[in-house]
Amino acid sequence: MNIGKQKKPTIVYKVDWIGQDPNFMFSKTFVSGQEALKLAEKNTESVAYKMVKSNKDTIQWQIIPTDGSKEMIRAVNLKRAINQKNGGLSNFMNADGVGEVATVTTSEYKQNQRSRLISTIAISGALIYAGTRKELQPWLRYTLIGLGSLNALFNIRNYNLNKNV
Repeated sequence: MNIGKQKKPTIVYKVDWIGQDPNFMFSKTFVSGQEALKLAEKNTESVAYKMVKSNKDTIQWQIIPTDGSKEMIRAVNLKRAINQKNGGLSNFMNADGVGEVATVTTSEYKQNQRSRLISTIAISGALIYAGTRKELQPWLRYTLIGLGSLNALFNIRNYNLNKNV
């Protein structure tokens, strides 16, 4: 009879989240996937992972689909798309810890944002102005004013969402 050491449970799941101060990240590990998902669903800004494989230097984690992880993946994909559009490479590391170093700037993206805002103001203004012309039929006037207003609202909303990228 072997009364010695009991086998330590293998940690297979983890949940990461950024604290109230975004300079600090927290992590909790789990043996049970249900416990990990319970915490991830409670904290909607967290990401849950399942261990896929490990060796002496690295661990490969698979992201478990939750609201928080889907949002994070969308943000990463947006960043990579912007980087590729600007001619830069996404700066990420492979499993061996070696990654390509790339200089990524967002100045071209921000310049594009400014020109989009200026053209939005010009186009929306022209549509709204055309809609105020009395010689046009009422349905056409209302349509032009509506389109100009919607164009301005939509593009200004997108500008505000993307201005900090």
